[in-house]
Amino acid sequence: MTIDIFKNLILNLSMLVIIAQLLTKTTFVKQFMFSYKTDLKSNIALAVIFGLISILSTYTGINVNGAIVNTRVIGVMSGGIIGGPIVGIGAAIIGGLHRYFFDVGGFTAAACAISTFVEGIMGVLASKYLKRNSWKMRDIFLIAALAEIFQMIIILLVAKPYWAALATVKIIAFPMILFNSLGMVIFISVFNSIFIEQDNESAKRIKLAFDISEQCLPFLRKGIYNKENMDRVTKMILENSRDGGVVITDRERILSYQCEEVSLKAEYQEGGLPEIVREVIAEDALKVAEAAEEKDVFYEHLKKFTIVGAPLHSKGNVVGVILVFTKKFKISIQTDKDFVDGLSKLFSTQLELVEAQKQRELLQKAEFKALQSQINPHFLFNALNTITAFCREKPDKARELLIVLSTYFRNILNTNQYMIDIYDEFSHVDSYLQLEKARFDDRLTLIMDVPRDLNCQVPSFILQPIVENAVKHGAMKRSAGTVEIKVQQTEDLVTISVKDSGQGIPQDIIDALHHDTLDSSKVGLSNVDKRLRSIYGQKYGLDIKSAPSGTEIIIRIPMDKGAEGDENSNSG
Repeated sequence: MTIDIFKNLILNLSMLVIIAQLLTKTTFVKQFMFSYKTDLKSNIALAVIFGLISILSTYTGINVNGAIVNTRVIGVMSGGIIGGPIVGIGAAIIGGLHRYFFDVGGFTAAACAISTFVEGIMGVLASKYLKRNSWKMRDIFLIAALAEIFQMIIILLVAKPYWAALATVKIIAFPMILFNSLGMVIFISVFNSIFIEQDNESAKRIKLAFDISEQCLPFLRKGIYNKENMDRVTKMILENSRDGGVVITDRERILSYQCEEVSLKAEYQEGGLPEIVREVIAEDALKVAEAAEEKDVFYEHLKKFTIVGAPLHSKGNVVGVILVFTKKFKISIQTDKDFVDGLSKLFSTQLELVEAQKQRELLQKAEFKALQSQINPHFLFNALNTITAFCREKPDKARELLIVLSTYFRNILNTNQYMIDIYDEFSHVDSYLQLEKARFDDRLTLIMDVPRDLNCQVPSFILQPIVENAVKHGAMKRSAGTVEIKVQQTEDLVTISVKDSGQGIPQDIIDALHHDTLDSSKVGLSNVDKRLRSIYGQKYGLDIKSAPSGTEIIIRIPMDKGAEGDENSNSG
C-alpha cells in the first residue's frame, strides 16, 4: 500500500508541475504575477484556476481506508501564497466544498473539507510573510509541512471512529507530509521562474542603459541645452533600445523629440509640456502614462505606446525629464521602468559631474586670485625692506634691485594664465633670490640645479612662497646658510626640491599643515599645499622632510595634469 501511495503522489506532482509550466506561459498569469492586472475579476478568475487544480488533485488521489491521499494542499496553498487573500480563500472554498460533496458521508469528508479551508488560510497568511519574487524554498517546505500536520490533527479530531482515523493517519501522514511539502517547493519554483526571467531581462536593460550612457557622455558634457547634442542623445537611445520613441525636456519645453510613428504637434515644438512631464517634475519621481486627455500633446502617442518618464537632476534639482515610449499591452512594464530609471540616474550623474567640473574650475581660479592677492603683499613688503637697506650705502645696487622688483611685478600683472611654463616660474623665483642674496650677501649660499630641457606647466607663483620660507625661516635662522633648488624630470612626473640648512620645522606645524589647522598667520606653505591638492589631487600636496639640520620640501607635478591645466585653465 505504501508503494502505491508513493507512486500516486509522484504521478500527481508531475501532473501539477506540467500545469504550473503551462500557466506561467499565459499572459493572464504573468500580468497578475507582476501586479499589472489585479482587479477583482482577475482575482476571482485565478481563484477558480487554483480551485480547479485542487479538485483535479482530489480526483487523481488514491483511497486509503476511506480517506483520499492527494496533493490538494498544493492548489489551495499556492493560490494563497501567489495570489493573495481573494485567490487563496476562493480556491480553498472551491476545493473544500468539492472534497465534502465528492465523498458525502465518508468518515474523513468533513475533516478534509475543513483542513482544505485551513490550508487556504495558511497560504494567505504565508503570503504576508513571504515576499513575492523572493520566496525562500525552505520556508515554503516548512509551511506546507505544517499545513499537512494540521490536516492530520484535524482528521484525528473530527473523523469518527477515532481508532479508524488513527490507523489511517499512521499510513498517510508521512508520505503526504513529505511529498506535498516537496511538491509545494517545486510548484512555487515554477512560478518563481517568471520573476527570474524578468530579472534577467531587467539586467539586460540596465546594462543597455550603461552602454547608452557611455556613448552619450561626449554629448552631455555641455549640459542639456545644446539641441544638436540632445538630438544625438535621443537618436542614440532610440537606435539602441528599439523603443517607440524618446523625448528629453527641460522644465519649460521639449528639447529633443524622436518618434517615427507619431509626429509632434506644432504648438509643442516651441514650448509647453505634456502632463506626464509636469507630474515627473512636480513629484520628482518616475511616472508611467497609459492614457491622456485629448488636448495633451501625447494623446495620440498613448493610443500606441505606454510612456515612462523619469527626472534628470543637476545640483540636486530637477532640470529636465527623459521619456521613453514602450509598446502597449506588454506583459510587464517593470523592465522598462528599470531601464528609464537607470538612464535618468546615469545621465543625472553625468550632468552633476559636468556641473561639478565647472564649479571646480571656477573655484580653482577664484582660489588663485585670492591666494595671489595674499602672496603679493607678503613678498612686496619683504622686497621693499631689502631695497631700503641698500638705499643709503649702495644706491646703485638699490636702483638695480628696484628694476628687478619692477620687472617681477610687471610679470605678475601681465600674467593672466593660471598655469605657466616652469621656466617662467623660475624667473619669478630668481628675481626674489636676487633681492635676498643682495640683502644677506655672503651669509646666503644659493645652489640651483634646473635642467634646460624641462617640458612642464606649473601653477603660477607656486614656488616663491616655498623658497621664501627656505630663506627666511630656514637658512637665515643660522649665521650662514644654504638654499638648494633641484629639479628632476621622469616620464610622468616633475619633482622640485627646495632644501635649506636651517633648524627644521617643528613637527606640530607640519601636522597642522597636513590637517588644515595651521594658524592663519602662516599662510605661505598652507596656500601652496591647498593649491596643489586642489589642482592635482590630495596625494600631490607638499612633502615635507624636516630635521634639526634643515628642511626639504618637495613638490611633485604630474605631467599629464600640468599640460591639461595649461589648455583649460586660463584665468578670466
